[in-house]
Amino acid sequence: MIRSRSTLITNDALMLSTTSDEKDLNGPTSSSSQSRSPFGSKIFKLLITVSAVGIIAYFFIFVGSNPIKSTPIKTKISPENVGKVTVVMNTFKRNDLMTDALDYYSACDLVQNIYVVWSEKAPPPQSVVNKYSGASDPKVHFNIQQVDSLNNRFAPLTGPHSDAIFSVDDDMRVPCSELLLAYQVWRGSSHSLIGFMPRLHLRSGAANGKKDSSGKLVYRCWWRVWWHGRYSIILTKAALLHHDFLLSYTNNMPQTVRDLVDRSRNCEDIAMQFLMANSTGLPPIYVKGHLSDLGVFNGLSTNQNIASAGHMDARSQCLNDLEAIYGRNPLVESSVVVDSGLAGWWANE
Repeated sequence: MIRSRSTLITNDALMLSTTSDEKDLNGPTSSSSQSRSPFGSKIFKLLITVSAVGIIAYFFIFVGSNPIKSTPIKTKISPENVGKVTVVMNTFKRNDLMTDALDYYSACDLVQNIYVVWSEKAPPPQSVVNKYSGASDPKVHFNIQQVDSLNNRFAPLTGPHSDAIFSVDDDMRVPCSELLLAYQVWRGSSHSLIGFMPRLHLRSGAANGKKDSSGKLVYRCWWRVWWHGRYSIILTKAALLHHDFLLSYTNNMPQTVRDLVDRSRNCEDIAMQFLMANSTGLPPIYVKGHLSDLGVFNGLSTNQNIASAGHMDARSQCLNDLEAIYGRNPLVESSVVVDSGLAGWWANE
C-alpha cells in the first residue's frame, strides 16, 4: 500500500521514498493522520532511542576493543553494459586497514581502478607495493602526495580512471552490491553527491530550541537526520561523485577554502558538498546501506573521544566559515532515501 502523502518510485533494483508534505517531517498534525517519514515514526524513534543505551553498552563491552577483520563478498554484475567505478581511498598510517580495504574492494567487479591517496612522508611499504603490483583487475595505484593535507583526497587523477569516483576512507566497508546500487543512482544523477552517510545543517535557533538567536549554522549527525527526516550533507568517506568535481575542487574552488581545510584538519567533505551544491543547486542523495565503519571512534579527522576533541564544534565552525567565503549557504535539504527492492517491499507498505 502507498501512503497518500508519500511518493514511491520503484523498479526491480531500487526504491526512492520521499515525503511530499514538510509537516510530515515533524510528525502527524492530528490524531487521525497516519503518514510516515521515511526515517520512521516518533513512537518508534522513542523506543529505538531507549534501546540504543543497551546497544551502545554492548558495543563498548564486547566489540569496542576488538580488532575487526572485514570479509569481502564477490558480487557478479549481470548487465554487460554497466560502466565501472574508480575507488579513491584516503589512508594515513593504518597499513592493516588499508590492505584489508584494498582486498575488500578488489573483490567488487564494478571497480576498475583503485587509487590510494598516500600523504605520509615515507613511501608506501615495499611489501605492500609488491603485493598489488601485479594486480590488473582492478589495478592498484599509489598516488604519492608531496604534502600532508586532507585536500589530497580530492586531487584530480592523472592515470586511467572512470567518471564515477568512489571516495572512501580506509576504514569504511560498503558491500559490493550496495556500491552497485549507489552507482546506478549516480548514473541517473551524475552531478549529485551520492552516498551512505547523511548529515544535517541547522540554524542555531532551530537547533537549540530558539534559545540561541544568533542564526549561526550548526552541524548535526545521524540522530538529527533520523529524527527530522531530512539531510543536506553526504560524507565523502563513502560517496560517489563525478571526477569533474575533483578538478573543480583543486582548480576552481577558492584557495581560502583549501586553506581552511588545512588549518582545521577537518571539513574537506563539507567543502566538497558546498562546492557541488553551489555549482549545481542539487541536493545530495542518501543511499541506505549496511556499511561497516571500522574506525568510528578513530577516524582520519576524529579521535576516540569526539566530544572532548571538539569535533562537532569544529564542524559547525567550518559551516559558518564556508558560508562567509561563499557569501551564502548553498546547501540543499532533501528527504529522499534510496533503498534496494531486495531489502523487502513490506517495509514500505
